[in-house]
Amino acid sequence: MKFINIVTILFLILGVVCADDNSYSIEQFLKLVEEHSKDLKLAEKDLEMADARYREALSTALPKISASGTYNRNLGKMFLYVDFPDRETGEMTKQKFQMNFNNAFSANATLRQTLFSLQVGDALRAAKQYEKLTEYIYQTSHQTIIGIAKKGYYRALLLFKVWEVKKAAEDNARENYENVKNKYDNGLVSEMELLQSEVNWKNKEPETTQARRNYEIGMIMLKNFAGIPVDTGLSLTGDLESYPAFPDSMTFDKILEYRPDYNALLWERDLRETNVSAKRSEYYPYLTGHFIYNYTATSDEFKIDRENYSYFVGINLEVPVYFGGYRSAQVQKAKIDLNKSEIRIGKTQDDIMQNIRNVRLRLHESFSRILSAQKTKETAFRAFEIAQTSADNGLATQLELKDSRIQVELAVLNYYVATYDFIDAYVDWELVTGKVEYGF
Repeated sequence: MKFINIVTILFLILGVVCADDNSYSIEQFLKLVEEHSKDLKLAEKDLEMADARYREALSTALPKISASGTYNRNLGKMFLYVDFPDRETGEMTKQKFQMNFNNAFSANATLRQTLFSLQVGDALRAAKQYEKLTEYIYQTSHQTIIGIAKKGYYRALLLFKVWEVKKAAEDNARENYENVKNKYDNGLVSEMELLQSEVNWKNKEPETTQARRNYEIGMIMLKNFAGIPVDTGLSLTGDLESYPAFPDSMTFDKILEYRPDYNALLWERDLRETNVSAKRSEYYPYLTGHFIYNYTATSDEFKIDRENYSYFVGINLEVPVYFGGYRSAQVQKAKIDLNKSEIRIGKTQDDIMQNIRNVRLRLHESFSRILSAQKTKETAFRAFEIAQTSADNGLATQLELKDSRIQVELAVLNYYVATYDFIDAYVDWELVTGKVEYGF
């Protein structure tokens, strides 16, 4: 039990040392990812775009008001020539009248309102459907990113444990080599045994180096994912000692209800149906009303003179007749897109069903490994206690005690690997069921 107590004390010391501003629990780390994830920021921009598209569609149903003003400087005179009979002689004489002046001012304002158009209703409906579609796409991106972050967090914990065990194995091999060398120097062992112990030690060094590199790479990936500068320290307060409870099974219909990516496909299909309706609406008339106000003034001086006002109210009816088959081709293309969307929905259902079965099998397999690794760990601890007692009584060497300690560390590592595999499968289960949470 001494070894267990020492390990516990070391973990407490490390916990105190690492308890700084750069220590993150899984919940804190995921919130950091949400705050700095560029992928989520892009998805949020898509939400803003959906709102802009709805306002754009709404504008087609609202009145449109425009105003303009013009000033012209006439550089030449224009005349109107008219033949009039002379009052005295009755003969036709040509007379001319000035038509323009040096300065011409004009202004007008126009109000237009759509009175009848099936396309307006389709545009509004499509905008709302696109908004819902974008919301589900955002939820899909959010769940995917959170799932990746959770896996990366626990993978970094596992890589650190692997590094610890590899380092302990290397230290044990080095001490074994030093012990054998001491015996060799005293003529107690052969040169072959010395070389074998040295080779065993040297073989452990690259394994430790690779384990450390894997851990450091994993931490760099975590920092990049959470928007933490690479040169900033980062410690994880989580552990692989515990794992979530085995999840309950869910009905397929309930899973489809929760899956945001599947719901996005449903809204995409509705959007495609609306698009078919919109293309068909191009066959129908388009009626608009307008009110126009016009003002003009002319003068040879820079002043308002010879003013005229005019008002117009009217309607405009546009009836599509023939466009060379263009509209029918647009309707056909819209129907094809709708059919493709329905096929994608069916394919996604099949993929979800297959993923559910695969993840469920992984959960059962990794959970069984946890139970087996737990028993192996308990056996290794018991064996170490016996070895420690034997060493205290002079019945076992310190080298044998260290070997037993390595076996304990390997058993613990195997338990952590099984726990990580279960957590990894559990996160996939959350993703496949559409219910990703921060904790377990």
